[in-house]
Amino acid sequence: MLKGKIIIGILFLALALFGCHSSSKNEAKIVRINLGDEPHTLDPRQARDPHAQMVVRMFFEGLTRIGANDRPEMAIARDFEVSEDLKTYVFHLQEAKWSNGDPVRASDFVYAWQKTLSPDFCSSNAYQLFILKNGKAIKEGQLPADELGAVALDEKTLKVELSRPIPYFLELVALPFFFPVNQQIEEKEPKWAEKKETYVGNGPFSLEKWRHHDCILAKKNPHYWNANEVEIDGVEMIMVDGNTEMGLFEKKELHWAGSPLSSIPVDAISQLKKEEKLIVKPRAETAFLRLNIKTFPLDQPKLRKALALSINRNAIVEHVLQGGQLCAVGILPPSMKLKEEGYFEDGAKERAKELFEEVLNECEGKLPSLTLTYINSQRSHLIAQAIQQQWFEALGVRIGLEAVERKVYFDRISRLDYDLAFCSWGADFHDPVDFLQVFQYQSQNNPWENSAYVETLNDSFSVANSDERRVLLAKCEQILMDAMPIIPIFHYSALYMKDEKLENVVLSSLGNLDFKWARLENPD
Repeated sequence: MLKGKIIIGILFLALALFGCHSSSKNEAKIVRINLGDEPHTLDPRQARDPHAQMVVRMFFEGLTRIGANDRPEMAIARDFEVSEDLKTYVFHLQEAKWSNGDPVRASDFVYAWQKTLSPDFCSSNAYQLFILKNGKAIKEGQLPADELGAVALDEKTLKVELSRPIPYFLELVALPFFFPVNQQIEEKEPKWAEKKETYVGNGPFSLEKWRHHDCILAKKNPHYWNANEVEIDGVEMIMVDGNTEMGLFEKKELHWAGSPLSSIPVDAISQLKKEEKLIVKPRAETAFLRLNIKTFPLDQPKLRKALALSINRNAIVEHVLQGGQLCAVGILPPSMKLKEEGYFEDGAKERAKELFEEVLNECEGKLPSLTLTYINSQRSHLIAQAIQQQWFEALGVRIGLEAVERKVYFDRISRLDYDLAFCSWGADFHDPVDFLQVFQYQSQNNPWENSAYVETLNDSFSVANSDERRVLLAKCEQILMDAMPIIPIFHYSALYMKDEKLENVVLSSLGNLDFKWARLENPD
């Protein structure tokens, strides 16, 4: 019955996809992929999820761009100078244009950054711009926008002043929230990012078609400053579920399936590995349980530790996930880890039982029931079931499972309406700070705060010596793992399949998928 439904779905999609195809005579050079879900926005200042960020990277470009070697390279900036104290950068821009033919100006960067930091502008990424001089004070309404450490010296020269030296700054400005925005367009049409007719970018592709919750068609941008390096004519992005994606890939209707935009069905992984069709690549992302430490009994550190120690992560990655994932005994992924042996023992059931008994005695044996909440998906459900079973076997604790839709999940998290929640954090840039600063202050997504943690992390910001800095960051992770407001489970790997005719797609260890350099050999 399921197979019949998939076939019917593919036939329906074949009709739908026809309406998304470009009418160009070179349409055979169109790469076809599945986004899975509609991007929540195509405004680079507000793009947070992987779907939105990947699409935005097609349509926009920053001062730098992450290349095939996973490192930043010059993009809209052709070169730069930096001061001896590493706090002032002067960028010289390319002769670049927006997709409507307007010149890209240094003031477009200043405008976009000031807008992001406006107190009334909604952006979950705004905190990343606090590294700019006065950025945080401007966001909090304490200073006017023109006090920001970003000035257009002329149309092609941008001066940037930082609040402190940032060793990863050139990588940061390759991220969407540092992209420019066409000031003239936004002043004429404030909602320019919501429809194809007004959408303007400066990247390798431009927005050709956009049928919401159906498909997006990106075509090669003739105004792109480096258009000679773009070999494909465009990228067609459909939005279907994982089972339908697999069927379309097998029928060669898609050139890519799986990470970072969707998940390979768990029950298909073993066979795909045997057939050598599955590509596995480490990814700088960690899955963990978020604990609502504001409520009893999860406000008890011993209970949190008992729950963490009683999980057998090796069993989960070997028998449930089966995709080359690694056990997480710390929050940082292997590419950033600061301590070789980790911070606690995986599956330490005996010690977990001791701690749990202590908690029961202190609470007179009265512990309320707990529920683990997660986004409804096959993989998340299997992981939740495994944890549920392990906690029952190790501690005799019965927890409930609650699968909810994505939108409901994030709303519940923001309101602290959960006991335990399965979630993850993927790096935006290659530095431990990207993970550790998430837990620096209390927020909607982080109810925990620790003064020693905050002080140590702040100390690391002013240390120039890299070894001393690593010691301080390791101390931060130790404080976090001792308090255990989160329970690390595993480090992700990217699992995907790729058409053998598609080459030169850049999939970074951070999970960014870039088609700027893609090549489609002998397309059908």
